[in-house]
Amino acid sequence: MDESIKDEILQAAKEEFLTFGYQEASMRNIASKAKLTTGSLYYRFIDKAELFDAIVGQDASNLLNMFIQAQENFATFSVMKQIKEMESYTHFKMKEMIDYIYNHFDSFQLIICKSNGSKYEYFIDSMVDIEVKNTKRFIQDLKKKNIPVHDVDDNLNHILCTSLFRAIFEVVVHQMQKKEAIEYIDKVYRFYEVGWMELLGVKF
Repeated sequence: MDESIKDEILQAAKEEFLTFGYQEASMRNIASKAKLTTGSLYYRFIDKAELFDAIVGQDASNLLNMFIQAQENFATFSVMKQIKEMESYTHFKMKEMIDYIYNHFDSFQLIICKSNGSKYEYFIDSMVDIEVKNTKRFIQDLKKKNIPVHDVDDNLNHILCTSLFRAIFEVVVHQMQKKEAIEYIDKVYRFYEVGWMELLGVKF
């Protein structure tokens, strides 16, 4: 595909998705904005799912992989190092993720705010599932080292992780400036940190 034509299509599609969302976006409108016939657009992209994926897919995958890598790396630390460095490590990795989100802000506006009906509708849930799994792993690691820790049932774990990530992505929903977003997320994280210390009976 001619790269200049592809760029025009993707720009037209991004504008359409940002304006109308995935469900209400029209391939006909996208073709018109890109100065193509509808048939010519369908020749290049099978449907709007493929178009949406072409716009946000790489950015979604990169952020998810950043998060997975951060969790996997943290899990290699000794239990005492995990406790000692929980706060500083989390702040550092959260800053990296915020940098990435703000460097690709349009993509994350589409993913978080405009993806209903697409496979990206449950993007936040994917991150929640990873957080839930690693929270359980952390609690089990503490127990293996005979460090006193309170149990947290699966439902509560999932509810807390869900509320945390939905709070984090509110910076995208509200289109906060990056500086404001960093300050907001720092406060959100400190709020949850204190709560988790109380629930687990462990001081980070």
